[in-house]
Amino acid sequence: MESSVLTQPPDVGMLYEQYRDLLMHVACRKFRVPDADGENLMQEVFLAYMQTEAKVENTKAWLVAAMCNASRHYWRTQARTESLPENIGDHSDPVTHGLADRFAIMLTLRQALRYLQPRCRETLYLHYFEGRSAVDVARELDTTNRYAEKLIHNCLKRVREIYFSITSVKRPS
Repeated sequence: MESSVLTQPPDVGMLYEQYRDLLMHVACRKFRVPDADGENLMQEVFLAYMQTEAKVENTKAWLVAAMCNASRHYWRTQARTESLPENIGDHSDPVTHGLADRFAIMLTLRQALRYLQPRCRETLYLHYFEGRSAVDVARELDTTNRYAEKLIHNCLKRVREIYFSITSVKRPS
């Protein structure tokens, strides 16, 4: 009776220890991948090695070739991204410039709107915040178009007066 010899796959832990320095040298010295990223690439290479179902005849050559391919892929993806400057913490977001001023104006407008009569507040809300026309405002308030236009005008005039009285902002001439 012929005995069949089952070959056991090599212990990945042993392979890792055996080829770690070589693979790190390939990634970090040959391809100039940073050490931390080289470690990550090496783990990906070993994961791919464990997942491969094809028979690997020369493990060392397969691992070196896989590390070369992983390093090339690393630099292709890095080329698509732009790194942030070292002093990024010293810079502020241009979108936030004037944010405090806009916030202060918003709070002041909110305060000014509180001083208005409820009907004026509702009229301005419908027209400016919901974007409704004077005709829509008239329909909503159950009044004439002409009166709705006049109400929008007078309420806006009143909220401007309140705004200028509670702030130090000068009225435009």
